[in-house]
Amino acid sequence: MNLARYIPHQAPMRLIDTLISSSALEAEVEASIDRDNVFYDDSRGGVPAWTGIEYMAQTAAVWVGLEDSRSNKSIEPAFLISTRQYTAHCPVFTLGATLRIGVHANFIEGPLVAFNGTIHKGTELLAEATFTAYRPDDVAAYLAATEQKIDKE
Repeated sequence: MNLARYIPHQAPMRLIDTLISSSALEAEVEASIDRDNVFYDDSRGGVPAWTGIEYMAQTAAVWVGLEDSRSNKSIEPAFLISTRQYTAHCPVFTLGATLRIGVHANFIEGPLVAFNGTIHKGTELLAEATFTAYRPDDVAAYLAATEQKIDKE
């Protein structure tokens, strides 16, 4: 499945490769760790595990895009607004690894969606987190208001 339809991320910032499965509350994707990854660090032999939240956020963006598509809505971006309890069980996602990233929407209240996310290599749990995304009704207005707030600070 072409992920470009569901998320705005383009190379080099699109970190995920393939949709594996999806349902009303979940999405699972795969990502390959290679030297072309924008976060690849040759001295570490892979991608630092702190990037795991971005892998999860992009997987959540796929879920949001699929939900919009199922509801016959135009696909709009969502914004990561908080991350809680991000735990990396390894320091690096190693070169050549295939990651499976899964998200579960465990709370949906209007424009807010709270997710649990995991990253696995095979059966090994590499990272996990709880995070929240915001889906504004009017993305352009939200971005304009955010920009105005930043300009005032």
